[in-house]
Amino acid sequence: MSAMNKSHTHSLSKNNSMTLTYTKNDKGQFVCPHCGITKDKQNTMHYHMRKHEEEPSHTCKVCKKGFLQKQTLDMHMKSRHPEISTDETSKKFKCPFDKCEFSALTKGNCVTHCLRVHFQEEIKKIMTVDEDTKEIECDECNETFSSSTAFYYHCKKCINISLSDDSPKIKLLKSIG
Repeated sequence: MSAMNKSHTHSLSKNNSMTLTYTKNDKGQFVCPHCGITKDKQNTMHYHMRKHEEEPSHTCKVCKKGFLQKQTLDMHMKSRHPEISTDETSKKFKCPFDKCEFSALTKGNCVTHCLRVHFQEEIKKIMTVDEDTKEIECDECNETFSSSTAFYYHCKKCINISLSDDSPKIKLLKSIG
């Protein structure tokens, strides 16, 4: 069986003038025809491929970096140029663990921080890294990930399975945002 086995076509623009073709590999992941990056979800690949196809419509006034979506520019401003950002909600997600000063722009980043820093022992029990491929397997559900970020994003639900819902640490994790 070939590495690329399915194609899907999706219209990109409102007037249907540009069409994106999605190709899946044997693992069912969408593969970018421009750079080969893989994504699990079609909508994630859609936004990735737009980076290759479209001119950015939003530009950072400080560093001139272009963005396809205003919300991505806004997040860039808060994270890369916080001295200029006038938004009062910058770094609004605070780590709920005692004596930890970490704060993040997004709930997801705060949750990932908590899992990486405050759940190290629990993570070790459900995380196996293949020494050859560097893929990470969740021992709780046997799902495989190509990056630690993807694994941490996923494992919140598996940590909930391995610990009871009334665990103080789980309660803190669930209190974010």
